[in-house]
Amino acid sequence: MTYNVWIGGSCDYGHKERAGGAAVIIEQHGEDVIAELHTTEFRMMLTLMLKVMDELPEQSDIVFLTNAAYIQNYDKTPTEKSANSDLIYQCIEAKQRHTSITIQIVSYHKSPLLIKTHEMAHEAMERVRNKYNEGKKEKLHSL
Repeated sequence: MTYNVWIGGSCDYGHKERAGGAAVIIEQHGEDVIAELHTTEFRMMLTLMLKVMDELPEQSDIVFLTNAAYIQNYDKTPTEKSANSDLIYQCIEAKQRHTSITIQIVSYHKSPLLIKTHEMAHEAMERVRNKYNEGKKEKLHSL
């Protein structure tokens, strides 16, 4: 079976605790979103790609549709200067369980599902950052 997986990310570089998020819409399967502090959208996108590869049935054909050309290197052996090499190695391993995995670069503004993934990622990232900031305020009030 072929799974079309729309994937987008969001990162708020303007905040010192910089949050990153990623979301997927799997046309035949559902949606998922993740977010963390002190990270980038690309790390979150690779993390979510890995999760999708791990959760979809083995021997699937997976097509990741995105406007983030960065993830095209998800299966290229990292160099010592590569960012996210730990996740890239995991993606290389996960890829072996499937018949094919391709990355298709699509135009953001012409892709409603891609726009939705970016909105989902941004909302998740904001929730993580707001929860973190609320926790900091609670600690200050308890002192």
